[in-house]
Parts: sequence; structure tokens; C-alpha cells
Amino acid sequence: MKPEILEYLKTQRVGVLAVEMLDGSPHGATIHFAHTEDPLVFYFETSKNYRKSEPILSKESVRESFVVGTDPNDMKTLQLDGDVRLVSESEKEKFKEVYFGKFPEKLAKSYGVEQVYFTFTPTWWRFTDWTTPTGKMILTSTDK
Repeated sequence: MKPEILEYLKTQRVGVLAVEMLDGSPHGATIHFAHTEDPLVFYFETSKNYRKSEPILSKESVRESFVVGTDPNDMKTLQLDGDVRLVSESEKEKFKEVYFGKFPEKLAKSYGVEQVYFTFTPTWWRFTDWTTPTGKMILTSTDK
């Protein structure tokens, strides 16, 4: 992942996740995220009672799109496609370190039986930055 994108992600806390539901329809939801850089993996927490949890709890892996950057004043956006899955038992400590490192205020509610932890691994991405001195810059995962 390009350094410009990793620096941008450090400034963000919220994105829009669109998950493929069991019937094939999309469902979008605004959600807090944390991430690791190498490899680039996004971490999320939600309630098992929320609609976005249905396919995540029902399938081993679910297709998803994720967008970071919806503020028109920021003039940057990152769009990603990939797969989402539940955090495995062996990954829970890493999840807690990364996610609650960014959102320590959420730690108290994390022990509820309704909490679902999941990861997103991108397979494609596109970053657009309209703030560069030369005009709009677009970086994609297909760039050489």
C-alpha cells in the first residue's frame, strides 16, 4: 500500500461498509474501523443483532466494499473491495490490540455476548486525492 494512503488512513476513524447479504442484495452501514498496515487489514466491531452481522455470522467469507472519506471538505477518498470474515480465536488478541488501541472507550462494551469482531482484507482499492498541487491524483491497486 502506498505511503500516502497509509498516512491518510491514520487520520480517519469512520467508513461506510457495504456487505453482501444472504439474498445477494447490498447493505451499507457507517462503522468505526482500525487497521494494520503490513498486511493491510481492517478491523471492525458490531452487535450480532445488527443487519450487517447476518451474512458474516452465516458464511465463512462475505464479499464487501468499504469506503473511507465521505467529507467533501477533506477531498480524499479510499474505495476498497474484498472479503470480510469473523476474527478467529487465534486472532482475538491482535484484534483487541489494534481496535481497542484506536478506540479505548469501546473496551468496556466489548465483553458483551452480542459483540461480533470481524476483519476485512482488500483485494482491490482506489485512492483519490483532489488536494495535490498538480490536481487530482488517483492511485489504484492495479498501478504498476
